[in-house]
Amino acid sequence: MKKFKLLVASNNEDLNQKAIKLSKKIKLPFAGSLEDLKKSHEDHEDDFLLVVSEDLIYLKKGLAGTSKPIYCNFCKWSKENKRNNLVRTMRGLPQKGVIIDATAGLGRDALILSSLVERVILIERVPWVSALLEDGLKNSIEHLPYLSNTRVICSDSKKFLLNLKIKPDAIYLDPMFENTGKSKAKREVQALRDLTIQSNEKELLEVALKKAKDRVVVKRHKKVKNLAGIKPTFSLTGRVVRYDVYSIS
Repeated sequence: MKKFKLLVASNNEDLNQKAIKLSKKIKLPFAGSLEDLKKSHEDHEDDFLLVVSEDLIYLKKGLAGTSKPIYCNFCKWSKENKRNNLVRTMRGLPQKGVIIDATAGLGRDALILSSLVERVILIERVPWVSALLEDGLKNSIEHLPYLSNTRVICSDSKKFLLNLKIKPDAIYLDPMFENTGKSKAKREVQALRDLTIQSNEKELLEVALKKAKDRVVVKRHKKVKNLAGIKPTFSLTGRVVRYDVYSIS
């Protein structure tokens, strides 16, 4: 499998200090400004760049203008989201409840979860993904006030759950889909596949089942077997995605 390099860059030299601060926080090398990188003779075509701009932090592949930025665009996603099966899996939870999204990624599903209960905790173990999440939330709260109940924690999910003192009402798991069929993954998902290492979600499910108060919900491709071979209480299947719901008795 090809290894991709990830570097931090600034949109222009005025933002270098801000980008350097981010690079130190997430422990990735700072490559310079986009202007300087374009002038250099180095080939960055296959590199991913985490770019600090005036308004946001975004991910892009290479220096070509054709590479569209990837970022947590909660405002756009809120217009695309439909009241889907994920909402149905959380029915019956108290409005003042707590949901932990233990595999937060770029937070598309967290946007839906945040509209359902008073408190949502997003666990993301990869520091640069966590930085994108925090930046996306900061830039969206003015337009989507309910996101103010959402907190990002950069941590290994299994360790975080094992150390919990109080049980959340629900724990949500979205293990990254393997390539299924001929359809290409969305750009965001493919970037995460290229740049991150999959953790052991089977063990994570076992821990979640011990730590959730009411239920654990696992998102799967409809053609994929139950996670860890553990049969859910019930499932809700859509056109592509299946939600396996494990009720805690």
